[in-house]
Formats: sequence, structure tokens, C-alpha cells
Amino acid sequence: MALPDAASRLMESAAEAESQGNVREALIRYEAAIKVAPEEPLTHLRLGVLCHRLRDYRRAQQVLARAARLAPEDAEVAFWEGRAQDALGDREAAMVAYRRTMTLAPAGWQTWFLIGREHRQLGHADVARVAYRRALAEAPDQAEVLYDVGSLLWEMGKPAEAFPYLERAARVCPTDAGILVQLALALAERREFAAAKDRLTAAKRLDPGDRRIDQAISELARRQRSGRRRRKAA
Repeated sequence: MALPDAASRLMESAAEAESQGNVREALIRYEAAIKVAPEEPLTHLRLGVLCHRLRDYRRAQQVLARAARLAPEDAEVAFWEGRAQDALGDREAAMVAYRRTMTLAPAGWQTWFLIGREHRQLGHADVARVAYRRALAEAPDQAEVLYDVGSLLWEMGKPAEAFPYLERAARVCPTDAGILVQLALALAERREFAAAKDRLTAAKRLDPGDRRIDQAISELARRQRSGRRRRKAA
């Protein structure tokens, strides 16, 4: 996907803002890039992915549907369109997009990710882990894969193995509240309460309406108080 110079500069600055967690600036610059290059699927793809990570699934679906019309043979576009449809509860439309993804990129990270997620949902943790490993071999810095590996290992009772994946996922993608919350839980388990609070505060800024974040903040405060009481008693 080749971009005009002006759009390319906007995309680069948007990606930089996103990597720094500056959501507002990233959105503005991706939107500006679309205005400069309205027929370029990459501009729509990047905006759609950011909207998805910010849990604005309706807008993500609309933007990604436009990207899919512009680039019907692009596996990444198909994958993210499926993710948006999935998040909105339209499983049938999601499966159509996922099948297109797997047809377009049978050995791509997206396909291995989908295989891993399917086996994880079926309770086949070890098989899922193998599939995720293949996905990471194709895309070692893909936040969604890192997060899924970390959360899978967490569910398998392997917090020490899970932590590096969750930490890396949050470093790669500081704009996803779900990733930040999971990392905060891992930090709290390691009794790194100040760092956990920082991650939860960042997650709350990204998604102020998520009650699960409020519950996690309350639970963290309870654990901190309990820890202080134990130290005083000792």
C-alpha cells in the first residue's frame, strides 16, 4: 500500500503518537491522513485498528468495512474487519472475514492467531500455545498475539511465564485498556503495587466507562491495605 508523501508523513506521526499513548493526537492524524488519501486502504486500516483497541467497535467496523472495499485481497484488513464484527456480536459476519483472512494468508500471523484462539476457546491450551508460537514467529511484536499468549499462560497457572508477554504487549500497544489491566493484575501478583496502579490509571483514562477497571482499582487498594496491615503486625 503506497501512500502519497503528505499522507505518509501524517501516518508516521500518528503511529508515533499512538506508540506514546497519545490517543487524541493519533486519531486526529489518522483522520487527516484519510482526508489526504481517501482511497488508500492503509489509512482506513490504521484508524480502524486504533478504534478497535479503544473499544469503539462500531466506528472500527465502519472504517474497516471501507478498508475492505478498497482492498478486498488484503489479509490484515480482513482480519481486523472480522475482529470488529466479532466485538459487535455479529459472529456470522466475523467468520466470513476470518475465512477470507485464512484464505489470503494461510501461513500469516493472523491465521495462526485465529487457530490459537479457536483452540483456546475449546480448552485445548497446549495446542493453542503452539499456534500462538507460530504467530509470534511471523510477527514477534504483534500486541494481540503477545497479549493472548500472556493471558493464556496466566490461565494455565504460569504467571512467571506470562509476565514478559504481557509487559511486552503493553509496551508495544499502550492504547489498549484490556492489555493494561491484565498487566496490572500481573504486577499486583508480584506485589509491584505502584506500577500496577499506574497501569490501571492509564487504562481508566483510555476507557473511563469500564466498570471492570474500577473493580480492579478497588481490589488493588484492598491488597495494598492488607499488605500494610501485615507489615505492621510483623
